[in-house]
Amino acid sequence: MAAGTVLVIILTATGYQKINRELPPAVVEAAQIGEWLEYRDGVMVSLDSFRFLTGDEQEKLYQETGFETIYETKLLEVTLTLENTAAESRQVAMSDLYAEGIGISNGINKNIADASEGRYSSNMQELQPGEKKQVCYPYEILKNQVYGKEWAEITEREFWLTFSSYPVKKKFLL
Repeated sequence: MAAGTVLVIILTATGYQKINRELPPAVVEAAQIGEWLEYRDGVMVSLDSFRFLTGDEQEKLYQETGFETIYETKLLEVTLTLENTAAESRQVAMSDLYAEGIGISNGINKNIADASEGRYSSNMQELQPGEKKQVCYPYEILKNQVYGKEWAEITEREFWLTFSSYPVKKKFLL
């Protein structure tokens, strides 16, 4: 029994080493507010601003949209500028944008975005050649995603907006 366990551990470690040699770690491309990264073929994206909504703003938004949550939450609002540098129009799905932090990864809250009556942008954007467009999206951070004592300081934590993971991880530092 013990020999079998040791054999499994050795084979697992060997497998991990082989995979790590064949697939190197992702190259990280990080940008800050005002800098540009390529989002898709010919479509560039820049981070304009980000902020956590106040408790009153969040409560009002939940009431307006009819959205109910079973956990305590914080809403992170992210504003971006898209630019089509290609010679033809582009349809761009924005659903690949994730707000990430240590132990947290959340996509755009579609329930709030769709019901916000224009406050937030559509997940699908169409850009004509040379067109620039500003978009805004909500990201919901749930209390149960962090340890209890960390929740009080959630707005002070480091977050980033990620839209590509491998072979190049592209992210905006928030």
